Amino acid sequence: MAAGTNAEAPICYIEAQGWMLCDGRYLRVAAYPELYAVLGGLYGERNSTADLEFRIPDYRGLFLRGFDAGAGMDPDAKRRLDPTGNNVANVVGSLQCDAMQVHAHPYEITTPAGISQQGSAAGTSISSKSTGSPENPARTALETRPKNVAVNYLIKFR
Repeated sequence: MAAGTNAEAPICYIEAQGWMLCDGRYLRVAAYPELYAVLGGLYGERNSTADLEFRIPDYRGLFLRGFDAGAGMDPDAKRRLDPTGNNVANVVGSLQCDAMQVHAHPYEITTPAGISQQGSAAGTSISSKSTGSPENPARTALETRPKNVAVNYLIKFR
């Protein structure tokens, strides 16, 4: 960012237009009753003094993935974690950690049986081996993926 610019300006403009950055902050239910009616305590709730507060999602640093909704594009959908990360739940806002799909690749090894005085192999044998799978602490799954969050993509029409 160039010197003398205000990093808060884009955020203020976005919020003035009725949008909010998904940064995990807590909001007062009394100040945002419509948003609370949609989110409720999905991402967390707390009592701060006399006011009930709810948390908005925190999507910073994550890849977003469209909610599978039975399409079969997310083979590990049944192993997703709820938005708080505490329980298994295949819902909008659920989380998947990064993973590598288990895989191996064959390769051939040529082993000289002996060496002649001329420098050429007197005989060779060829065998096929396979590379190993990722080992712990790598997480393996039915696909290779970055850490991601299931979302519904929405568009503001007014």
